[in-house]
Amino acid sequence: MEKTKLTRIILGVVALVLVGAIIAANVVVSIFAPMLNRVFLGNWTDYSGATAELEEGDEVVQQLAEESMVLLKNDDGFLPLEKNKKLNLFGWAATDQGFILVGGGSGTTVIAEQSKVTFTDALDREKVEYNKTLLEKYSALSNVDADNPATRPPDSLVALTNPDASFYTADTMNQAKEYSDVAVVVLSRYSGENASDQELISVGDYNDGAYLELTANEKAMLDALQANNFNVIVLFNTTNNMEMGFLEEYSCIKAAINVGVPGQSGTLAIPRILYGDVNPSGRLADTLAYDYQTNNPTYINNRYINDTMAYQEGIYVGYKWYETADAEGFFNSVDNKYGKGYEGVVQYPFGYGLSYTNFEWEVKSCNWNKNDVIDAETTYEAVITVHNTGEVAGRDVVELYFTPQYIEGGIEKASVNLLTFAKTDIIQPGESYDVTLSFTAYDLAAYDDYDKNKNNFKGYEVESGEYQIKLMRNAHDEADFVEGETGLEAMTSDGLQYSVDPVTGEAVVNRFTGDTAYAGVPIDGSTVIDGIEHLSRANNFSNYPTQRAGDPAGDLNSDYIYDGYDDEDTSNIQYGVDSGMYLVQVGTKGTDEEGNEIITDLRKATVAELSGGELGENEVLTINEELMKKLSDYDATEWDAFLNQLTQEEIQTLIGFGGYQTREIESIGKPYCDELDGPAGFNQAVINPNDTNSEWTAYPTESLIGCSWNTDLVYAMGVVQGKIGTKTNVKGWYAPGVNLHRSVYNTRNFEYFSEDAILTGELAANMVAGAKSENLYCYVKHLAISEAGANPYDTNTWITEQALREVYLKPFEMCVKEGGATAMMSAFNRVGSVWAGSNHALLNDILRTEWGFRGSVITDFYQADYMDYESGLKAGNTLWLCPWATATIDFNDNGSEYAARKACKDIIYNYIVTTTYVGVTAVETSPIFITLWVLANVVLVAGLGVTSFFLVRSFVKKNRD
Repeated sequence: MEKTKLTRIILGVVALVLVGAIIAANVVVSIFAPMLNRVFLGNWTDYSGATAELEEGDEVVQQLAEESMVLLKNDDGFLPLEKNKKLNLFGWAATDQGFILVGGGSGTTVIAEQSKVTFTDALDREKVEYNKTLLEKYSALSNVDADNPATRPPDSLVALTNPDASFYTADTMNQAKEYSDVAVVVLSRYSGENASDQELISVGDYNDGAYLELTANEKAMLDALQANNFNVIVLFNTTNNMEMGFLEEYSCIKAAINVGVPGQSGTLAIPRILYGDVNPSGRLADTLAYDYQTNNPTYINNRYINDTMAYQEGIYVGYKWYETADAEGFFNSVDNKYGKGYEGVVQYPFGYGLSYTNFEWEVKSCNWNKNDVIDAETTYEAVITVHNTGEVAGRDVVELYFTPQYIEGGIEKASVNLLTFAKTDIIQPGESYDVTLSFTAYDLAAYDDYDKNKNNFKGYEVESGEYQIKLMRNAHDEADFVEGETGLEAMTSDGLQYSVDPVTGEAVVNRFTGDTAYAGVPIDGSTVIDGIEHLSRANNFSNYPTQRAGDPAGDLNSDYIYDGYDDEDTSNIQYGVDSGMYLVQVGTKGTDEEGNEIITDLRKATVAELSGGELGENEVLTINEELMKKLSDYDATEWDAFLNQLTQEEIQTLIGFGGYQTREIESIGKPYCDELDGPAGFNQAVINPNDTNSEWTAYPTESLIGCSWNTDLVYAMGVVQGKIGTKTNVKGWYAPGVNLHRSVYNTRNFEYFSEDAILTGELAANMVAGAKSENLYCYVKHLAISEAGANPYDTNTWITEQALREVYLKPFEMCVKEGGATAMMSAFNRVGSVWAGSNHALLNDILRTEWGFRGSVITDFYQADYMDYESGLKAGNTLWLCPWATATIDFNDNGSEYAARKACKDIIYNYIVTTTYVGVTAVETSPIFITLWVLANVVLVAGLGVTSFFLVRSFVKKNRD
């Protein structure tokens, strides 16, 4: 009897568990249904109408690669090679399995098979003969010792499948030498988003940053090539810059090219450059040091530890550190095998790159004279004539820098600062080309956050003193001028202060420093981190950081919520009041008396129609151009009545359901908008990992594009991406990435352009403007100070306000003011101690007020534990990157109600000002998803039925007994 009782108890518990499982499973699946449906659906995009645009995109890929690859070394003019010269390919990275075409994570792009051009494909297409016998020996190593971190396949972080010295037998080397005396060595390094929480310092067997150094097996390969007297060309196919000192240690290495990660067909640029069909014109977007761990102030604080990181180096990032440290004599004690002082520290300066021809510059005109006093209202302009004095056609890059006067202990200033730049068209030998360089006084300003010069002013200022304006080949070397030319004249300043933004006229004040810091916690960490110091040029960088900044202690006020809207009058806000104002309507196609196509019988569209559902015969979705024109004025009076049409449920849906989309809203006629990841092209990897048939263009990574220094070409990339989006009904793009290469040890560096804010900002602004011109809005990301590859979930980031504004916010500012950006993505991390997405000082005071931004700000991928709706909305975050849930909003809270309404306005405004057509692709229902959902319910219900049967049977048997 006891056994029967126990059985009934167990069956009862099982029945209750099954009931709970049925309810819970259906609730969870319902919430995640849109995302899960996409996962199982696979690729639903119709590319049939985008053939011409995709072909144009492929042409842009090749142009970007041709203009971005950097010739680093070319001893005695070894390159270009003679046309019939055969090649030996050395290194497993030269194989189709090993050569990297895209990075990893959200920054990747699936490459269509018909568009993919591997390294060997490129050689074949360009009719280059290479040693296939040797290459086959490397290819056979693909699955060798797969459990060894050093020999994992290329879909892992580590792609270093190279053989040891035993591979290079006398027979192998003799066969290769008989084939050709030229050896092309390919070195690859692969990384991706969240690939390493150690940020490449420790990867598999490679500790202390060795992943970016030559491995023992790579050294064995070069040793064998040296011993056998090959002429070696090294190709760097890497997501992160390697240490390249070995280029000078092996006399067999005659040339080296940074080919980066070139996308779907960028490999074609490699043989074209090797054989001289293309003259390389890329310039480095980063400083390449011999050793990234010594003499580099970012290394000690290069990653998050205990959820915190300090940017202790301040403004001295990249070349601004190396050049200023050199000017201060910081490297005077350096004496190594590479050289003394700076020469022993920096191998290739920022902006460096070789060509097959020679250029000389001449100042054709200039609208300032020596020691002219800098004027706040003047646009300074210099026209530079570039003469091709060599024997080969090519492009040149003219780089303009400035050196401000530094006062010991005063405002921090780098000795060299990129001011502007221009790239020429192709110049034939003996011919010339003019470029125009322009700047204003604001471009020379430094931000004084502590009133270091004791003039009772905090903000942007052009301090009194001399400002040298320099035309330079790179951040370290002066330009080559025609005979008699000396470059540009210096200017002087009597002292200019910018109490207001020169473009918007809005007040510029400290937002994050001292007693007035947002949330009461200065972002420099001065009140919460014991003894923290930020690097100063004073006294020859005497406070150079030698140990990691400590962890914060005390009250960080991390949950601070902006309360400035809590007293707003919301009495005029209404919900669900139909004013007949619809952005998109349904109309019937017809013709007028003259045979012209017209649309008549306009009516309100349903939710199904706005999300791509079938329309009636001859019916189409059509834009309400008159309303769209009115609402393109952000301050138009029509906005109130228009927004009153929204229901509370629609508001919650629009704000919360923002992952890779903005939802269709019936009350205002807003259609469904597809939005996709980036920045190397449209990417569905997060929501649709089965999208193996994507045909979208896979561009070179931004880290390679940054080396193009060509704003026109990057604009063209934005244009063609917009055209492709139009043809495939994609409205939004999570790109470009404008965080900086603060440290080489960052697994997402390939998603960003450069270590420099100005180069990054100019390129990004042009990409945004190009895309916007073709109906594609760009979410510029990640705002702000999110220079990490392991996503900094809920982490504290400490920095001076000067460094924040001058260095890390500058590209975002340029995207707004120059590119017309109407969308941004906030960051995972905290700015100081407050999450970027709930930081009103960042998203409203600076972004919207100071810079004049109008549009939508989306979170990074939604983290429910800290990406709070209330704090985010009140701070100016408008959209949540969440593909599965609506927002939770308290409409009884004045501040939340006001902020939610404003958020909807910003989301809709972003759509309005980038839209000239209606394009909606219905996301179908996956039969696999529905089948699995039904099957799961059938199994659970069947289990419940069986359990219930035996439970009832037990009770019946008991009653009989």
